[in-house]
Amino acid sequence: MGDRLTGEDKRQTSPTPYGDIFDELFPRYLLFGMTPEQYWDGEYGLKRAYREMYKLRMETEQIITDRQNWYMGQYIISILNSVPLLVGGLNVKATTPLPSYPEKPFLEKAMEIKKEEDRKKQEEDRARLAMAMFQAGIAKFNKRFEKEHSKDKEMSGQ
Repeated sequence: MGDRLTGEDKRQTSPTPYGDIFDELFPRYLLFGMTPEQYWDGEYGLKRAYREMYKLRMETEQIITDRQNWYMGQYIISILNSVPLLVGGLNVKATTPLPSYPEKPFLEKAMEIKKEEDRKKQEEDRARLAMAMFQAGIAKFNKRFEKEHSKDKEMSGQ
């Protein structure tokens, strides 16, 4: 029938037609991070999970690479904006103020802004909660006062 490991014979080398397909896919699943034991002896659902995990990893890496390239473009634009250039064949005056190169990475700035916005939102939430608790306390006090006042009116006969 041929050697399964060397593939010397092109005829079917396994007792089932699916055996050859499993042999062909084996290196791919090793690339996905599966161990040989997991591939050959593990649950079928595990193969699907590794396949999906690999697909998600590739998508995530693509998003990260895309963002890195975008940020690199932003840095290049910032550099070009921070040096005098020839504009339309005319020299830009040396006295013209030019924007400076950013002190921090853009993502770091964005994270700081997000952190500050989150802090402000938490502060607002705490203020709203304190106001609600204060109003609930006032309502409870007023209710108790009205009860006591109505008891006093009943006792005095009014």
